Amino acid sequence: MTLQEISFTSANGRDTVQAWVYEPVVPATAVVQVVHGLGEHSRRYLHLVTTLLDAGVVVVAGDHAGHGRTAMESGVWADAGDDAARVVVADELTLQAKARALLGDGSLLPWVVYGHSWGSMIARAVATDPEARLSGLVLGGIAAQMHGMEQVLDRPALAALATGDHAADPAPAELVGQLFDGFLDRYGPGAGPTAWVALDADVVADHARDPFNNFGAPLSARFLQGFVDLYDQVNGDDWYAHVPADLPVLVLAGDQDPVTNYGEGAYHVANRLVRSGHADVRTRVFTGVRHEVHNEPTTRAEAEREITDFVARVTDQPHER
Repeated sequence: MTLQEISFTSANGRDTVQAWVYEPVVPATAVVQVVHGLGEHSRRYLHLVTTLLDAGVVVVAGDHAGHGRTAMESGVWADAGDDAARVVVADELTLQAKARALLGDGSLLPWVVYGHSWGSMIARAVATDPEARLSGLVLGGIAAQMHGMEQVLDRPALAALATGDHAADPAPAELVGQLFDGFLDRYGPGAGPTAWVALDADVVADHARDPFNNFGAPLSARFLQGFVDLYDQVNGDDWYAHVPADLPVLVLAGDQDPVTNYGEGAYHVANRLVRSGHADVRTRVFTGVRHEVHNEPTTRAEAEREITDFVARVTDQPHER
């Protein structure tokens, strides 16, 4: 494996985004850009990265503004500046452009984006940008039909807090709680605050103690607003109309994951894609597991196989962009 680092100024003008390009020892056949989720970082995908490298795939991955090493460097957590919905998408497009320049001839390889959770929202927005030139889109732990987002969150109250001099202040716990409303309802009494992440207790514990995760960092009001804005954008009617009709899509989820409405959100997005003229859509909802199907010991190998098989297929059948 060859590892190269990339850094660049975020679209927010404040942070220096930290990113990495992992290259296999064998001739590469494709590139996968990994887009991590809320309150985590890209190195939590190292098992998947290794699997992709073994399959001859280049991996590009960075830490978003307010997250991971990017936040370690800036000292600012859970905030991406003003207009966070635009910033995080713009940063992924910049990372792609810089990685393409770094890879030289490798930039001509089929390019797949894999986004998990919040990253699935960012990836969906990236997919509609003509500059992305994607050959495939993988959406894991897809954020769709979220109960708190669509039925509980006091949106006017959030909008009022997300503008003005105090927009960078932490959002009230009540509003954050509304966003995650019902996340623990299926897990019984005594479930920890992040029990929704995984069924396996060790995965949940690792998620909680990882200092580059800092999942409990208070979300700024403007960041929370950006999260809502991006969710609305990629779950709205216009998104389906702007996704290239010939773009292959793979959707992965667990049927005990509240982020995906317990798997129903995954089917909802996939079915709407098909109804809007996207013929190449595969959905896999894993039984009995929660949010991180790519980290859950019982589903990790199968989830990785779904991704590597998908990448291999779109490599064999390149699409013009």
